[in-house]
Amino acid sequence: MDTIAGLKFPDLTLAKRILAIQPHYDDNDIAVGGTLHTLWKQGAELIYLTVSDDLAGVIHPEWTKDEALYQLKENQDQAAGMIGVSKQIHLGFPDAGEINYFDLRKAIIRQILEIQPDFIFTVDPWTPYEAHNDHILTGKAVAEAAILHTLPVFREENQQEIMGYAFQGVVFYNSAYPNMIFDISDVLEAKQNALRAYSAQFTPDGLQALVAQTTFLASYVARDEPFKHGEAIKIVAPWMLHGVPITKQL
Repeated sequence: MDTIAGLKFPDLTLAKRILAIQPHYDDNDIAVGGTLHTLWKQGAELIYLTVSDDLAGVIHPEWTKDEALYQLKENQDQAAGMIGVSKQIHLGFPDAGEINYFDLRKAIIRQILEIQPDFIFTVDPWTPYEAHNDHILTGKAVAEAAILHTLPVFREENQQEIMGYAFQGVVFYNSAYPNMIFDISDVLEAKQNALRAYSAQFTPDGLQALVAQTTFLASYVARDEPFKHGEAIKIVAPWMLHGVPITKQL
């Protein structure tokens, strides 16, 4: 469905600049690394924003905090080179710790105004049984920032009104209500190689299991499609994020 009552539905294939906002350093690549890599190959600029410092998930207790942060950055930079990410932004909120929602929303609005992405990717905070508060807060803050960033009250003193900027939509991953299965058959290997970079939080056996699990899931979600491997996503236009109760079907 391309239009609804004259409102155009977002066309993800036309994306030129994508801001992918994740709670932790590997969430984007685990869930939609294939989709993002494909869009990069089609000419889109990829920028990653990571909300947490990721320290809670580090599996090497012998590392100091500085060593852990260095290794996390090394992991992320290695994966970024395989996916096509041009820039990494870190907000540094405590991993699995106390996050002030309004501080997080403000930080995300600031980045939207500075980067001016066509689309934002993030976790779906309304997925049933999602227990991780980092995911819930991140997804909700992104969704609200997507509809509030145009209001003058949220611009900082040195930020002028943006002329000609047209935000297209939010792409939720880990969603129970996908409206698109994105074909990643040709880039599955690139995604697998990117996931293998995350050694600060996974043992070698854990990385092997992660690759196997995500590959199986990619096959499963594409079971009714004309291609072998896919990623399930929920694309939502800004006008669908407030007062529209039928987005589950759209």
